[in-house]
Parts: sequence; structure tokens; C-alpha cells
Amino acid sequence: MKDRPQKKVSPIWHSDIPGILLILFGPAVIGILAAMLLPALYHLKHADAWGLFGAGLVVGVVGLVFLFLARLPLYRQRQFFAVGPRLLDTTHRRLYWLAYGLVAVSVFLLLGLLVRLQT
Repeated sequence: MKDRPQKKVSPIWHSDIPGILLILFGPAVIGILAAMLLPALYHLKHADAWGLFGAGLVVGVVGLVFLFLARLPLYRQRQFFAVGPRLLDTTHRRLYWLAYGLVAVSVFLLLGLLVRLQT
């Protein structure tokens, strides 16, 4: 076998700096996104709600299909109860995180729609 050189990871990622940045800027990013999206939900009409519901449903189903495809190598190894992407290779791990991102977008769309239609 050929020895491959190890990739060097920046020492900053082995420190507490990423966690501190997440604590400092995470709420600000969430607040900015909420300030951008909540007015759009306020002006949503009842007819537009069906389109948003359909989009949320389609995005959620695509996310679930991607999640199944990402975990397919684990299912083939009969590891049905493994939690997290640590046992997946790089390609399937990326698909795993994309799937969870799509499911999160779907949940946000459907919850926003629920909040808007309650008022």
C-alpha cells in the first residue's frame, strides 16, 4: 500500500474558538434570519399557503429520501440503530448533512405556515 501524507488541520479548529464563535454569533444569525423571514410570512395570503405547504412537503420528502440514501451503506451492513454519521464515508456523510438541512428547512416552512394560519 502507498503511504499517503496526512492532511494537516489548522490548530484553530482544535481549540475552543469555533464554539465561542458559535455562542457569540449564533443568536445574531438566527435573529437576522427571523427578521428577514417573518415579514414575508405576515404578508402570506391564504392561497399562497397551499403553495408553501406543498413546497415544505416536497422539501421534507426529498430530505427523507436523501437520508435513506445516505444511510444505505449502513443498512446493507445490518447496522440499523447506528446514530450519527461517524460510520459513513465522506460522500455519504455529506449527503447525510444535506438531508438533515432539507428536513430542517421543511420543518421551518411548515411551522411558519402553522403560526401564520393560526393568527
